[in-house]
Amino acid sequence: MKTYLKEKIGNPDLFTGRKKELDWFLKWINGIKKGISKSTAIVSRRKTGKTAFLQRLYNLTYEKNDGVIPFYYELGEGSKWAVDFCWDFYVQFLYQYIAFKTRKPEYILLTAARRSDFSKALEIVQMEGLDYLAESIHGVEAVLRSRHVDHLWDIVREAPVNIADRQNECIVQIIDEFQFLNSEIYWDEGKTSRASDFAAGYMRTAEYRNAPLIVSGSWVGWLRHDLMMMLPGRFIEYGYDNMPMDETIEMVFKYAQMYEMPVTEQTSMMIAELSEGNPFYVSALFTTTCPEPDLATPDGLLAVMEYETRHKKGNIRNTWMEYVHSVFSRVNEQNAKKIVLYLCKNRERQVTRKELLEKLDLSMTDYELEKKLHALVKGDIIEEGASNFEYQGVEDNIFDKVFRSVYQKEIEAFDEKDIRNEYKALLDEYQRKYHQLLGRLNRMKGAYAEFLIINRLRFHAFRDNETFNAMTANLPEDFRFVDYESVWTYRSSPIEKPDLLIDVFARAGAGEYAIIGEVKYRDTKKFSKAEAEGFLKKIELLKELEPVPKSVYIVFSLTGFTAEALDFLKAHDMAWTSDERWLGDG
Repeated sequence: MKTYLKEKIGNPDLFTGRKKELDWFLKWINGIKKGISKSTAIVSRRKTGKTAFLQRLYNLTYEKNDGVIPFYYELGEGSKWAVDFCWDFYVQFLYQYIAFKTRKPEYILLTAARRSDFSKALEIVQMEGLDYLAESIHGVEAVLRSRHVDHLWDIVREAPVNIADRQNECIVQIIDEFQFLNSEIYWDEGKTSRASDFAAGYMRTAEYRNAPLIVSGSWVGWLRHDLMMMLPGRFIEYGYDNMPMDETIEMVFKYAQMYEMPVTEQTSMMIAELSEGNPFYVSALFTTTCPEPDLATPDGLLAVMEYETRHKKGNIRNTWMEYVHSVFSRVNEQNAKKIVLYLCKNRERQVTRKELLEKLDLSMTDYELEKKLHALVKGDIIEEGASNFEYQGVEDNIFDKVFRSVYQKEIEAFDEKDIRNEYKALLDEYQRKYHQLLGRLNRMKGAYAEFLIINRLRFHAFRDNETFNAMTANLPEDFRFVDYESVWTYRSSPIEKPDLLIDVFARAGAGEYAIIGEVKYRDTKKFSKAEAEGFLKKIELLKELEPVPKSVYIVFSLTGFTAEALDFLKAHDMAWTSDERWLGDG
């Protein structure tokens, strides 16, 4: 897949999983053409990968080019004059629209200076045969110069809807960090009069089905409050959870390859369990500043985890503390820490206001406590229970330990060794679980074998061609392993049907052999002719999707091959190996 809108994740290959979410939203986007998709809010705590997901959704929609025009806008923290915001919002929509219509993604990347020039915009729409946009540009320019801010926001907010209506087109509007509309935008240039109901403008706009919105925010309670109070009934809510175990393990292997930090089959599962499928936690372990990090042993993983959650330079700790301090700066801190700590320590159950008043001996009324609790819920520091008088700590093992390690000492007697012992107990539990599940973790074992072989291709094979050639049968006479441009497991874009998964795909430079590989890592069954036929079909599909001018096909099967399979591989010039040296250290 090409990248049109630059993705914050960095290397696009690091994007992992989210198959369920991508399937749902791609179907939702397709539903815009039928007029059946309603504006939707993605509700999830910060650092769950929402921005990466939304940017990938934009790029997939752009690439699909199937009648829905994507528009992505990210609101950031920091005060903005409404006039500046409206112009930026409009021109980003305008140039993303032009980029899609002309299939020229370079328009998305125009500098802010070039985007601010009205005459340049008019010149471009005329040059590209999009003259009908000139009326919209002139209209925005006129209102912008008049400084009628209310009217300006009405015009630019409804520009996507109006253009879609006029041209009989469909647009999906993706707005990230939607909650900042009401907190960071000011009516006056001096930024003294906050536009605290700015988002309410979407009361009517969000109802249009030819240009519905996908909005998200990093502050769940805050976003829900704004949607409920200002936009009731205008958005359906989509819960965006942490990743499932198989996708988290795949992410662990990808990051281990990218950052060249070895993991084992066992520690990869431990990382997946410990992170509870949160992509930020996985990323933080591989980008840690911990001295001499070791993720290949349980003790090494424990040391990195402790550093990340307790050390002042730990990224996980600092990220959460930035979040907590931001909330406490808006909430009277008196008793707030005691309340959060108590809920953290009892997070497996819901706690009533009455219990909090009694157990913590709080010098406040029930009404005052309710207001404080609602503020903490809005800041995502605690969660509301089934009723409006019950509350619960955030169900996150790592946040719990970060908060306690920072604040528990100032509230009550606390030995910091408790945190280490709790981590140790969790890792021991995951280790027991790993051994119990070992016989049933075939997909994980296969993924780990792919990871090991990919590492061998990335770092070893081209340095020792003679050995690795000898380990693999039926290679072409002129074949040699090279320093590959990239080596990954290949997954087709979600917009491609049927889905395609290639275990190993090594891209090579001009004139060199690329490698398309199949990996079978199991205890008894040999690789069969039917599996060889299936692999050949996958190769043919891959060649339809990707330019692979020169390639060799290699099958690794730990338990060997049936005679029929070997005959088929020979007949179709495929190579094979069962040499365990391919599974060298990760």
